[in-house]
Amino acid sequence: MLGIQTFGERNDYPQQVMEIVGASGTGSSCVDVFSKFISGQGFNDSDFFNLIVNKQGQTNDILLNLIAYDFAMFNGFALHVNYNANYKITQVQFVPFETVRLGALNAEGTYDTASLHWDWGRRMTQLKRWSKDDIVVIDLFNPNPQTIDMQVAKAGGWLAYRGQLLYYSGNRANNYPLPKYDAELTDMSTEEGIANISYRNARENFLLCGMLVDILEKNESEDQENETEKSLLEFQSDEDALKILYSAVKSKEEIPEFIKFTGTNYDKEFTVTRAKVKDDIGRSFNQPPILRAEDVGSNFGADALRNAYDYYNSVTEVERLQIERVFASIFKYWNGIMFDDFSIVPLSYGQKVALFDRFGKDGIEKINELLNLEINPELKKRRLKVMYDLTDSEIKDLGL
Repeated sequence: MLGIQTFGERNDYPQQVMEIVGASGTGSSCVDVFSKFISGQGFNDSDFFNLIVNKQGQTNDILLNLIAYDFAMFNGFALHVNYNANYKITQVQFVPFETVRLGALNAEGTYDTASLHWDWGRRMTQLKRWSKDDIVVIDLFNPNPQTIDMQVAKAGGWLAYRGQLLYYSGNRANNYPLPKYDAELTDMSTEEGIANISYRNARENFLLCGMLVDILEKNESEDQENETEKSLLEFQSDEDALKILYSAVKSKEEIPEFIKFTGTNYDKEFTVTRAKVKDDIGRSFNQPPILRAEDVGSNFGADALRNAYDYYNSVTEVERLQIERVFASIFKYWNGIMFDDFSIVPLSYGQKVALFDRFGKDGIEKINELLNLEINPELKKRRLKVMYDLTDSEIKDLGL
């Protein structure tokens, strides 16, 4: 066998989730908004924010955006780390979550390996034959030097050592997670189905308006019938529907009979279903519709948007804290500058013009007084952070 724990009945649950979400306009919009609020404005520490962490030149900011999307989509994410002989981490790389499967249980009944394959869902077999030889087995994250020594010896030395994989599940450690919207995957499929009906109605003139009955004389062949049918069908696409078909006849008796149908406008029939489905999907994310650019009666007023931002920042705070803890656990062993601030700055509506609104005239005057004090610049920065909760980027914009 493959030596893995299957993820779903056919080992393709993540792939199914991606396909269902991708085909749902509301689902994909919700995941995108969820992801942006998780990653926020990036890490508060600008040096950590811009730190290059792998040979591809990616920074922590890029990693944060990548794993935030996977976290929003799957409720989990994966990162690969490399060590040097001093047991310090030298590289951190993003690993697409859908390519990871947990390994078999060890003697203690836990997981200590994961397996990577680019096509677990077997969606690309027409491009390349699926082979278990493409599976890469890698040890799960454990920075203990003794553990690393055993793994290196088993691999045949440092040159052959593949490093470790940090597999994060939003449900339970080292277990496959379910996305927060798992119960609404059916609604997302329903939305896709309604969209398909609307598509067929527009592209294929699916709503019939009537039937043309052409009575053929006995001496007329099937070729004549096929030619008439072909001519009519040419007027049934979205670009040609309801155009006038010209036909010349020799007498009134030769005029074809048109039997009118009473069609059903399925778009109107599905209006209630479409609205309910969108609402159910949005509620599974605890997401205000205004964040998905939906008019909720107050148009897109600044106050409504600001309130929505504040609310959804509180909803996504847990995910940001989880990511902060993961980065702290990795960079505790970083081979370079040591960091102690892994906090993520939440999104803020209209932040670039919000300082005066946040502190008012008196508050701005006090900030200016602090900026003009003859004290150490680092002390000024700390005071601005503690007293006014300013971010590093805001403090930098103030000239410090």
